Amino acid sequence: MTRQWILIAILAFALVLSLEYGCLVKERVILIPSGEPVQLAECVNVYVYLMVGGEKVKSPSRVMVPAGWWCLPDTGEEVPRKP
Repeated sequence: MTRQWILIAILAFALVLSLEYGCLVKERVILIPSGEPVQLAECVNVYVYLMVGGEKVKSPSRVMVPAGWWCLPDTGEEVPRKP
């Protein structure tokens, strides 16, 4: 009888852990249409383009872009300059 309760306790604990960490829960993947702005959920280290002399130049090193920033698609339009 004691072994049964121990086994039940272990199985219940394993079930709680699997539910907590998403092992038994299916995740949904949402595809964002191409060209739509997106907001970063986590910080990322990426190369970015800089405008140098009216031309886009890839940054020489990676840049930390913080979570919460918006990423916009390249529309091909000229970037407005501050006066």
